[in-house]
Amino acid sequence: MYNILRASTSGMIANQEKINIASNNIVNSQTTGYKKLDVGFLDLYTKSLESNYNPHSSNGSLTGTGTKIAQATRNMVQGPLKNTGIDTNLAIDGEGYFCLIRPDGTHCLTRNGDFSLDANGTLVDANGNRVDITYTNGYNRGNVDLSDGKLNINKEGQIYLDDKMVGRINLYVTEGTNDLISVGDSLFALKEGADMYAYNEADIRQGHVEMSNVNLSSEMTDLITVQRAFQFNSKGIQAVDEMWSMINNLQSR
Repeated sequence: MYNILRASTSGMIANQEKINIASNNIVNSQTTGYKKLDVGFLDLYTKSLESNYNPHSSNGSLTGTGTKIAQATRNMVQGPLKNTGIDTNLAIDGEGYFCLIRPDGTHCLTRNGDFSLDANGTLVDANGNRVDITYTNGYNRGNVDLSDGKLNINKEGQIYLDDKMVGRINLYVTEGTNDLISVGDSLFALKEGADMYAYNEADIRQGHVEMSNVNLSSEMTDLITVQRAFQFNSKGIQAVDEMWSMINNLQSR
């Protein structure tokens, strides 16, 4: 009975974590640039065999020991591009990230190109983080106002203001998605020791944003399945409780 209790408890804990992750994906299914979390289960029976600990039942047969959540990974597959018609909205068609410079000077990466112009005509995100731009032809952040004229950004990221090229938006990649840590608001920071590299193989689409890559139907199906598994494991605990009650009643007679 202790094995049943242990397996059911681990199953409830693992399924609750999966429910939380699936719920978070569903909530962010319409969030611009959001990347879903994928997670699976680890079979503790298999893990115990790998560690040479082989649990047995009273008749000598091998028994399971439950399950737990594997490490959640961020799914970086590109989401659909939505045409907004807004000149400051940008989407990356391909790999790579926009680099944002925060007020404290630190950098973060994002696929969320829902940008706008601040009071100084600087391209920023919703939190005021500045888009990393390399200025050219004598222009710099101090002498150019991107709201002072017609703004055009081509697929190479070159910025034109009334047909004058003033700079270029930089894209970056990392060696792998495991180099990134989510810091909220569809932003990612580099892990300690990781680095980012300039990347020019993707296209930038002006007037578009990349939507979430969450498949709502799939997430809803997963959520229902995991909720059923959670209920099944709770019934296992309930069954153990009922058996203990029966044993106690027999002993008291």
